[in-house]
Formats: sequence, structure tokens, C-alpha cells
Amino acid sequence: MKNSSEKYVFAIAAVVGLGPLARADGLPVDKVYAPYVNSLEKELEYRLSQAQGGLQAPDGFIIQRFGFGAAISDNIALEAYLIAQGQDDTDRLSAYELEARWQITEQGEYAVDWGAIVEYEHSRDGNVEELAGKLIALKEWGAFVGTANASIIYESSETAGDEFETALSLQARYRYRPMLEPALEFYAAEDYRGVGPVLVGAARLSGANSLRWEVGTVFGLDDDSADYSFRLMLEYEFY
Repeated sequence: MKNSSEKYVFAIAAVVGLGPLARADGLPVDKVYAPYVNSLEKELEYRLSQAQGGLQAPDGFIIQRFGFGAAISDNIALEAYLIAQGQDDTDRLSAYELEARWQITEQGEYAVDWGAIVEYEHSRDGNVEELAGKLIALKEWGAFVGTANASIIYESSETAGDEFETALSLQARYRYRPMLEPALEFYAAEDYRGVGPVLVGAARLSGANSLRWEVGTVFGLDDDSADYSFRLMLEYEFY
């Protein structure tokens, strides 16, 4: 099973990474999901993505997400987001998103831990609707952790019509300390390739509660890609 699982991870990366890649919101740099669901857990989440340059954000672009989620079973969690996005500032609600996350395998059951996500997003700007399916694979090598998110996206727009897209995000992380885990991330989308450093950390609070954070900057690898994309995530987990 170990060799088979590893082959699946590399196959996903190859197929999605070499195919025609895209992401509807124009900012492919975002959270890289792990496959795990913690029973009875609830979370409040804030995410910020900001880009400048390239085809994605020639005049600058910002996306903010405010979310609340909860596990409804040992392996399924639901989350809802309010989204504000635009140029320079984001002071109004522009979209909402619903997300269902499924932990397919138990942690450590196989050589690779598997999960899946289904997302639905409705934009108030241009009546754009988006349905995405995401396969998550995570593998540990001692203190190193590799995570892959491979997505297939269906977008329906009154102006651009209907289309299918794909996206890929990869993260290699070193578990130095709980409060400080350096990582390197790679993102691929239509007209976009980017790589950059990210710092990840978590702090234990009272009881089993915790505060997780991620911050990093991804740099475009070609002229079409945004010059830089900054991302920030704050996540408060409680029971």
C-alpha cells in the first residue's frame, strides 16, 4: 500500500501540474489544506490574500475571507465563509462560500493520509458561481511534511459562460517547533506559476483550544504571474 499511495501522490501532481491550470478568483495563492478533521472541533478563521502585478492583479487585488466551521462527525466538517474582494480595499461583501471537508483515511493508517473537499462559491459581482472538488494528500518523512491539494473547478458566469479549470498547490513543511514551522509552497494556475516561503505556527490556549497562524509571500515565476502574492491566515480552534 505504501508504494501505491506514493505513486498516487506523484500522479496527481503530474497530471494537474502539467494540464491547463486556472483559478476563477484570479489569486491562486491561498490556504493549503491538510486532510484531518478533529471530532467536536469548532473554528473561527480569517484569511487574507493580496497580489500585485501580472495578469492576475495588474492594479492590485485583495481577497478577505471570514469563516466559521464545525465538525459534524469524526471525519466530516462544514464551514461557511463571507468574502470581500477587490482592488485597493475590500469594504463590502462580494461573495459567500460553503465548504465540506471529508477525512478519508485515519492519520497514519497508510503511508499517505487522504482527504477531500467540496466547495461552492457564489459571487455577487457578475453572478459567478463556482463548484470545486479538491483531493488532499499528506505524507510525513520524519520532521518533514509534504501536502498536495489538487482541484477541479467548474465555473458558471453570465459573461464568460461555463468552463472547467484545474489548480494545484504544494507545501513542504519542516516541524521545527510548534510555534515556528518554516515551509515552502508552490502554486500553479492558468497564466500563473509561483513559489515562496511561508511560516506556520500554533499556540495552545486554555483547555484544548488553540490559535494557528500562517504567513508568507509567493513570488511569480514568469511574466504572466503576479509579481508577489502575500497570504495570511489566523484560525482559532475551540471545543
